[in-house]
Amino acid sequence: MSAQIPLILDGDPGTDDLLAWMWVLALPHRARVLGISAVNGNVTLDRTTANALAFLDHVGAPDIPVHAGAKAPLGKDEPPPGDGAFAESGLGDLVLAPSARQAASHDAVGWMAQTLRSMPVRTVTILATGPLTNLALLRATAPDAYARIGRIVAMGGSFGPLPPNFVRRGNVTPFAEFNFWMDAAAAQSVLNGGVPVVLAPADVTHQLISTPTRLAAARALPKFGEEVARMLHAPYHLDKPKFHTEGAFLHDPTAVAGLFHPDLFETVRAQTHIVTEGTGIGAGLLLPDGAGNVEVMVRVKDTDAYYTRLFTELAAHYR
Repeated sequence: MSAQIPLILDGDPGTDDLLAWMWVLALPHRARVLGISAVNGNVTLDRTTANALAFLDHVGAPDIPVHAGAKAPLGKDEPPPGDGAFAESGLGDLVLAPSARQAASHDAVGWMAQTLRSMPVRTVTILATGPLTNLALLRATAPDAYARIGRIVAMGGSFGPLPPNFVRRGNVTPFAEFNFWMDAAAAQSVLNGGVPVVLAPADVTHQLISTPTRLAAARALPKFGEEVARMLHAPYHLDKPKFHTEGAFLHDPTAVAGLFHPDLFETVRAQTHIVTEGTGIGAGLLLPDGAGNVEVMVRVKDTDAYYTRLFTELAAHYR
């Protein structure tokens, strides 16, 4: 049995963040969730914070604290609009009862710094499934705490032409994936910040498609089946016209798979650079380098095995 990993969840829910967190919480023998830091992204910070609280209540984990973080990308006072992938609520067709709880604080960066300083050095993993603004602010304002992070496992970026048409590489612009487009400066800072990063870019998440067969398997889960299917299918209305796919791509949960099931992926160790201005803002450049600080996931070895593990582990925990 693997030892528990102390884990901070940082994200902008968004249904794919919630599905990622649901998968983490289904593995209590592998992960000890210290708390959640919310960030602006798919929807505004007040919505991402409220969605995190409502989700935890819904899945029976109300003791996990939620801390509100950055309301806008680095250097900006107000956020740009989200991409509309999950409707105005950030939940798509998913309906969650509002939580009666409030955020534990409105200083997620300060909470992360305090938590990291209180834990043995390099033992805490941060799972980041939204724009990396909170982490970049942590690096800038508390570099001693940032250096104590064991590793960051993140979903974001795009580095090469994406299937099926090998022309368009990004899901929000032709060049860029949403998380890194939303705060390209934060992505550039974190990927080059000295802490090891495992990265699930769109190059690999676009290999995972929620086909009708996989949606049926989700609905057959003993609990939360319809909710899981809706989370899997949520971005279909955007993916189909852009990529002509017959299902929705699966983004944030792939970071969870990279953390707990690395055998499912081929990876490349690399140096990375994220474009921070101009037409190609958010686009990624990758230089393979055995001494690089970023381990980039580039291929899913067996997509059916990926979904089998997701559904099997959800079914075992939520009954």
